[in-house]
Amino acid sequence: MILKTKECEDMSDLETHYRNLFLKFGDSAESAQYRDRITQVKRYEILIEIANITGSKVLDFGCGTAHFATFLKEKGIQVDYTGVDFVNEFLQCAKEKHPESKFCSLDEALQDTYDYAFVSGVFNNVMENNENFYKETVKQLYQVAKKGLSFNMMSSYVDYYDQGLYYEKPENVFQFIKNEVSPYVAIRNDYQIRDGVIPFEFAVYVYKR
Repeated sequence: MILKTKECEDMSDLETHYRNLFLKFGDSAESAQYRDRITQVKRYEILIEIANITGSKVLDFGCGTAHFATFLKEKGIQVDYTGVDFVNEFLQCAKEKHPESKFCSLDEALQDTYDYAFVSGVFNNVMENNENFYKETVKQLYQVAKKGLSFNMMSSYVDYYDQGLYYEKPENVFQFIKNEVSPYVAIRNDYQIRDGVIPFEFAVYVYKR
């Protein structure tokens, strides 16, 4: 991924932010900026509905301490898992939990190919140019995903905005995918992360044919 100077500063700030969360919360959903384990798992359940991924080779972009790998194992879903993150403390913890899996830098991960790539929560923090970041990331991951890519984002169709979060219109993402990535795309804005709260994010399934 080619990052401009300001974007590199943003990534450095995010690295510090997540490292501090890890030091505060340890190996927990909160360290990856989820509200709790319940909402984290709900997002994972939506993301894997892209397809039956049993037996697949998967890439988890922004893996944190590999909660997605733990989720898949608890569900009895056998995969060949690779996790990528830029926080060394996350990766060290993930390796200790899942020695059977691979954890590496993005540059190393992009030298390989996978059946599916997954991204959860990575596009949520405000940056200098969020649009460029998510678009370039999606393009890169799509290139190494042989079957599909699944990711989520915060929806602009909400009644409350957090100044530290990035919100996008689902239709803008749909148009970007259709025009620049793949003609095979589905967007879901129908699921509730928390009971009694209207959908405030959406999931995107991008397929190859």
